[in-house]
Amino acid sequence: MSHLPVSPPSSSKTTSQRGIALLITLVILALLAVFMTEFSFETKLETRGIHNYQASFKARNAVKSMFKAVLEGLKGQDEVKFFTVYLKDLLRLGATSNEISFLNPPQPVGLPAGVIADFPEVSFYTPVIRPIDHLYNLNRIQRPPFRTVNPEMKGDVRLANQFINILKKGNSATTYQPGSSVPSYNIQLNTIDILKIYAAIFDWLDKDKEIYDSSIYGTIGAEKNSYISADPYFEIKNGFLDKLSEVQLISGVKGKRIPLDQWKKGFTTFPVGNKYETQADFSAIKPRINVNLATFEEIEQFLEQFDQNTEYFINYSAKSYDDIYAQDYFEKREEIAAELTKQPRSKLTSEDIKNKLSNITQYDSRSGDFFIPYSFWYEILLMTEIDNVKAEVRAVVSVDRNAATGKVTNLIIHNFFLR
Repeated sequence: MSHLPVSPPSSSKTTSQRGIALLITLVILALLAVFMTEFSFETKLETRGIHNYQASFKARNAVKSMFKAVLEGLKGQDEVKFFTVYLKDLLRLGATSNEISFLNPPQPVGLPAGVIADFPEVSFYTPVIRPIDHLYNLNRIQRPPFRTVNPEMKGDVRLANQFINILKKGNSATTYQPGSSVPSYNIQLNTIDILKIYAAIFDWLDKDKEIYDSSIYGTIGAEKNSYISADPYFEIKNGFLDKLSEVQLISGVKGKRIPLDQWKKGFTTFPVGNKYETQADFSAIKPRINVNLATFEEIEQFLEQFDQNTEYFINYSAKSYDDIYAQDYFEKREEIAAELTKQPRSKLTSEDIKNKLSNITQYDSRSGDFFIPYSFWYEILLMTEIDNVKAEVRAVVSVDRNAATGKVTNLIIHNFFLR
C-alpha cells in the first residue's frame, strides 16, 4: 500500500487563517454591540410607550368617570345647590377675585393625586361646568326654511343689533377664556368691520348665491367668489354652523384674525335659552340668563346687547324697528341687576323675577324673554393627569326640566370629545 506524503501546514498560512478568524470575531462582536444598543433603545421606547399607554388608559378612565359623576350631579341635584355648595369651593382654587363666576368660571387647577380613593395615582383638575343659555346663537341669523332675500324685518334688525353690541363689547383688554390658562388678546373692531362680518355670516348660512346688500346697513356680504383665493380652497357652506370654530373660516373673520376665545365669550352654535326640541324653530329661541347663578356684572352686561343704537343705520325708521321692551330693560339694566342680585341672595322662581321687576319696569310681564331661574344648556371641560399624561373631556349637554319644580327630567349629550 502506498501513502501520499502529507506536509504540515506552513506557519504563514496558519497565521493568515487565525487573522481572518479574529477579524470575523471582531466584526461579529461589533455587530452584536450595535444590535444590543439598538435593542436596548427600542426596549426603552417600548417600555416608555407601554407606560404612557397605561397612564393614558388610567387618565381616560378617570376623566370618563368624572364626566359620569358630573352628569349625575346635573340630573339629580338642585342646580343652585350643585353650583354654590359642591362647585364653589373648588372654583375658588383658580379664581383671581373673591367673587366666583359660574358663567365665566376660572381656569382649571390641578389637585394632588389621590384625592379620590378609587384613583390613587390620578391628579384631577377643578371642573369647568358653564351654563351657556345667555350666549348668542349664530345660527339664529338665518331662519329655516332658508331665506333668499336680504334681512329687513324687525327680528332681523334686532339680531344684527345684538350681534354688533356683543362684538363691540368684546373690544376690551386681555381676558381669560373659561377653562383656559392662556391669555386671549381681543382684536379691536369698529362698527363697519362688525357689520361686514354679520353680512358674511348671513351669506355663509343662506342657500342662495345672492350677496347680502342691506338697504338698512349698506353692508355687502360674501358669497362664493370671496373664497376663491382661500388656501387651502374650500366651498362656502350655505348651511348651519356645526361648531363655533367654523366661524374662523368666514370672510371678514379670517382676515381680521379674531381669536376663537373672543367668540366663545359671547357666542355659540347651539339653540340655547330653552329646552332642546328637535322640531323647534331655533331662530325663535332667545338667549336668556340664569339669574340664580349670574353676578350683578353679568346680568348688566347681558342686557347691554339690547341697546337699540341706530347711529350706523341708513334708511332707518325707529317706528318700524325699535324693540321697546328690550330698550327699556337695557336702560334700566343697573336697577334690574341690583334687584335680582340683592343680598342675601335667595333662589328665585320665574314668578319671583317678575315680581321683583314690577317696581322697575312696566314691562315686567316680559321678564321671561330675558331671564330664567335655571339653566338648560351647559358646556363642560374636565381634565385628569397621571405621570405627565393628560386626558380631557369636552362636551355640551342640555336638560329638560319639570316646569313646576325645575327638576331635570331628561339629559341629552349634544357634543362629546375625549382625548
